[in-house]
Amino acid sequence: MVESETVVAKSDVGFYPKEKPGMAQALKGQLVLTNRRLVYIRYLGGKYVTAKTADYSGKIEEGLRNEGSFEVPLNEITEATANKVLGTPYFRLRYGTSLSEKTCSFVFVSAMNAMAAGGILGLAYAYAKSPSDQLAKAIEQLKAAPPPPSPQKVNAPKYCPHCGGHQFAFGDTFCPNCGTKL
Repeated sequence: MVESETVVAKSDVGFYPKEKPGMAQALKGQLVLTNRRLVYIRYLGGKYVTAKTADYSGKIEEGLRNEGSFEVPLNEITEATANKVLGTPYFRLRYGTSLSEKTCSFVFVSAMNAMAAGGILGLAYAYAKSPSDQLAKAIEQLKAAPPPPSPQKVNAPKYCPHCGGHQFAFGDTFCPNCGTKL
């Protein structure tokens, strides 16, 4: 992870490299939202059923090396919306620049499982607030918030409030001249 980056949300998803999920088998992976970017990490081991799930939220850079994985800085997201196709909620993402905009969609594993269960569970899930809605809202909030400050090294010398002596080592707790606690 990039320094000063925090994970906001993560979920197992089915990935479709197009605007709407279709009948083709999804590529299973993990979607990780941080305060700086949205990351899709494709699971190793094949398509949806044979993919080996793992938690990459603490090792995003390692997961990005998996074929088919990608990251999108929050400022490059042009649209993050929750939609439904045939009753199944999905998350649509548009990103890039006006010269090279891309679109993809994600179905959350929880939505896939609920819809597969059918009956009342599937019907109830189709009308409930979905993870897609929650993710779209979280992205909009993060984009509207000011960016987190970048960590900066402070090399300015500190001085003792008692004697005015220079603090020689960053992190000293006592003044080396007079012994006053800093």
